[in-house]
Amino acid sequence: MPQRIRPTVSAVLGNTLGRLNLERPAAGIASIAYWLRLSRWCWAHPIQRLPDGKYGKGRGWLWESVIRKEGLDLIPIQYLEFGVYRGESLKWWLGRISHPDSRFVGFDTFTGLPERWRRSEPLGAFDAGGRLPDIQDPRCSFEAGLFQNTLPGFIKRTDLSGRLILQFDADLYTATLFVLTRLALYLKPGDILFFDEFSCPIDEFKAFEEFVRSFHIKYEFLGAVYGYTRVAVKIQ
Repeated sequence: MPQRIRPTVSAVLGNTLGRLNLERPAAGIASIAYWLRLSRWCWAHPIQRLPDGKYGKGRGWLWESVIRKEGLDLIPIQYLEFGVYRGESLKWWLGRISHPDSRFVGFDTFTGLPERWRRSEPLGAFDAGGRLPDIQDPRCSFEAGLFQNTLPGFIKRTDLSGRLILQFDADLYTATLFVLTRLALYLKPGDILFFDEFSCPIDEFKAFEEFVRSFHIKYEFLGAVYGYTRVAVKIQ
């Protein structure tokens, strides 16, 4: 839209459509737009079939395939998980990665989602009753609270120069985007990002796409399960 008419259009719309509460239909239109963007992204990043002609299923399969391909069990890694709930993912990684110098940190409120995600997961969903997972491995620690409150302090006191493995399972667009933007300056070639709900176009996918565009991030697609629910990428 030409600059000379933009102020007039904005003023007219503000005094007409602006009087109406059109947030829900606007959100619906935005959702359709991001479904189209996600569809294009999936087309541009095809999933390789297994030798038997099938697609890999389950996040365990994706994690294992990336660990083997990238040799993550041979070097110290720093695994940061955002969205822990009861710690099943952390337990899997702790059991799979035996290197004594690897470190694992779980970030979560442990009191449920701080805002509504979708109709089936309202405010407070995934409430662990404030209890941390019962994990005794000394390589593992937790940061309890909102990411916005815990991550900045963690970054200040932590050396993030090693190989970072980030697991995103916070579901929410706001939470995922916050973490990506706060860690953007510390990400380096070889760091790996896993997404657990990537096929939610207005949440994890939207956060990732805006992060990539805003910080001019280059990445390599490492793989995904059928349907792109779980996706892995490597920073280049």
